[in-house]
Amino acid sequence: MELQANGQHANGSDVLDWFAAGAKEVAVHIKYLNLINVFPVADGDTGTNLSTTLRAMVEKPTRTHSFAQMLQALSQSALEGARGNSGIIFASYVNGLAQESASYEHVNVKEFATVANAAVKHLYGAVENPQEGTLMSVIRDWASFLQGNTDQFPSFGALFSAAYKSALISLERTKTQLSILRKHNVVDSGAAGFVRFLEGVNRVFMEGRNTQPQAVAEDALPLLTEDESLAFRYCTEALVDTSGIVRHEAEDLPNQVKQMLHPLGDSLIITHREDRLKVHIHTNTPELVMERLAALGTILEQKADDMALQSRLRTWEAGGIGLVTDSIADIPDAFLLENRINRIPMGVLTRGNAYLDKTTIRLTQLFREMERTDEYPTSAQPEPARIQAALSESLSHFDSLIVLSVAAPLSGTYQALVKAAEKLTTPQKRITVIDTHQNSGAQGLLVKLAADLIAQGHTHDEIVAAVEARIPQTHIYVCLNTLAYAVRGGRVPNTVGKIGMKLGMRPIMTLDKQGHGAAFGVAFSQAGLTRKIFRLVRKAMQKHGIQAYSIVHGDNPSLAEEYRVALTRIIGKEPAFVTEISAAVALHAGPGTVAVCFTQGREEAL
Repeated sequence: MELQANGQHANGSDVLDWFAAGAKEVAVHIKYLNLINVFPVADGDTGTNLSTTLRAMVEKPTRTHSFAQMLQALSQSALEGARGNSGIIFASYVNGLAQESASYEHVNVKEFATVANAAVKHLYGAVENPQEGTLMSVIRDWASFLQGNTDQFPSFGALFSAAYKSALISLERTKTQLSILRKHNVVDSGAAGFVRFLEGVNRVFMEGRNTQPQAVAEDALPLLTEDESLAFRYCTEALVDTSGIVRHEAEDLPNQVKQMLHPLGDSLIITHREDRLKVHIHTNTPELVMERLAALGTILEQKADDMALQSRLRTWEAGGIGLVTDSIADIPDAFLLENRINRIPMGVLTRGNAYLDKTTIRLTQLFREMERTDEYPTSAQPEPARIQAALSESLSHFDSLIVLSVAAPLSGTYQALVKAAEKLTTPQKRITVIDTHQNSGAQGLLVKLAADLIAQGHTHDEIVAAVEARIPQTHIYVCLNTLAYAVRGGRVPNTVGKIGMKLGMRPIMTLDKQGHGAAFGVAFSQAGLTRKIFRLVRKAMQKHGIQAYSIVHGDNPSLAEEYRVALTRIIGKEPAFVTEISAAVALHAGPGTVAVCFTQGREEAL
């Protein structure tokens, strides 16, 4: 006879029903959980992250009657799909459940309570600096209640109902346990998500496995009116394949990784299961986190969410026009943050790892990889799922979006953006994707134009028209130190490149009207390149004038500064910005590169 969870036994099928119902319950409370999210940082994504983790956890595993096997499968899915601080904490607890239940095909109430309570030590062991008044402490209190009350409540339904009430008390206590929660008079968001999960579990006992949660109105809280202090900017995560590490060395791997990453940030959580290592950390240097993790094995997945941008979006009134671009657009990071611009990173592939341009890999690291003789790095457009997630997130904050893409001939990013926009556009929420026919600092000038016009209060259509009108007037001229990197990156044929390098040629590259790469000129010294660029700028000034210009470089700030001083004198004003080039440009241009970008025409009012 099949064992029934609402009696005194539970099997793997029952556990999957519990998790599936809990996942549904959390999903209908995402907005509320995001709204009250102020710890560990006020980035407003706890509900999203916890729901995403739970959904990934229950969608993949195959239903099985084995209690242990089901938890093993849930744990594996949790490890691979966990997102955010709350998601990875919950996944760490499920990993503990799986480890403690290895000998059970099914469990009675007392055995489950023992497993649930023993799993808490795995949870606390995963987190470098456990905080009371959070998701962790509510899980601990709930599990402790289970362990101490199995004699009083001999059936799962009765015990879970009573334990839920104890979790509610523990949740309410979080309001006073952390200063940031006291300040805003809210409970911990992750802990509230866990309690909602328990609500879903309890529905199974009342309504059966096909239970459906009911959306209820929850107390509305005002959005934060000021930026919370952020010591670290990026919520950084990675999933690492550690199969190359021998078993006896892997046993203490979580502690080794904690010591290795501790100097780089806080909110550090490390979960290790078989040959998969999941890492979560808040840091200002996600590129260093990935560099250290790459030494342990292949990085299967990674992300680095900008919590400063999330926090800023949260403090501003929703609505208006949002701006999105890709990381090939070279424009200072501070400008993007100030103007709430969402930047979608391109991929950078090297030695089996896929990094995120301008976040999990920087130019200094990229140039080291480019000097390797066995494998040259390559770039890749953002994955469709990542593009859609980024646009969806931005659209949740704005009435409409304008998306400025790198030139379509240079990357499939433009078409991917168009497809994602078609799926998300509604009569109430429009998205316009513009092929800038540009890259690098020229694309950045168009992004800045759009941002300035948004700040001035222009309409969506006015901004789109203005940007499209400026595209044919905007140009980029890239001065290469050598043809070597253009050859290795595949932009120049090998035979042509060899001849050019032998002659000491230093080309100036540009883009044609459609956005295809094209040669503009050539010199045989840096001084020659500089003379040609300055001559070009003077001619543009005399003929049409220059509305705005920028200077971008490949780790060559001294030469960029020389250009800034000279061009300020020639043009009569400072550049709109000076900044580093993206990885996608650096792969073909190489270190030392400097590019001058400008928009022709006289200053005019829109």
